Formats: sequence, C-alpha cells, structure tokens
Amino acid sequence: MDFTQLYNQLIGDFKLESFPKEEQEAMLNEIAKTIQKQFLLDVYELLGEEKFDALEKSAQMGEAFYATTLKHLLPNYEEVFQNAREKVKTSFHEGA
Repeated sequence: MDFTQLYNQLIGDFKLESFPKEEQEAMLNEIAKTIQKQFLLDVYELLGEEKFDALEKSAQMGEAFYATTLKHLLPNYEEVFQNAREKVKTSFHEGA
C-alpha cells in the first residue's frame, strides 16, 4: 500500500482541499482512526474471535510480526482495508 497516495486520495475523498494544512491533518487523523476501527471490525468478522485474538497478540510482538501474521491470516487484507475505507467514505457522504 502506498500511504502517500492513500493520504492524497483521502483529501479528495473527503473534500478537504480547501481547508488549511493543519486542519486537513487533524481531520485526516480522525478519519484514519475511523477507518482503522472499521477495518478491525471487518477483520474480526472475517477471522472470528480466536484468530483475531492471535492477531492482537502478534501486535504486542512488534509491527513486523503483526504484518506477517495479518498477511498469513488474511491474505486479502488490502482489499478488506479498501472496503473499510469505502464504508467510511460512503457514511461520511450520506451524513453530509
């Protein structure tokens, strides 16, 4: 995943171009937290409690170990992430 590209997409997706840089970053931080929560909810639904718990424990062993475990347990994690992003984007636009 190219995080610079994703960052720039989020600015457009949520129509933040007209905001000052500081406000953009604050809003993007909150949007990122929301996407992360949605992603984790989706991952939990896909993996179930036992595998999700194993994934959580892997996070305590470091970022690299977590990434490896995530890829092993959920090979299509990038697709799941993009779907979570779309859910948040759609909710945002419906509520606006």
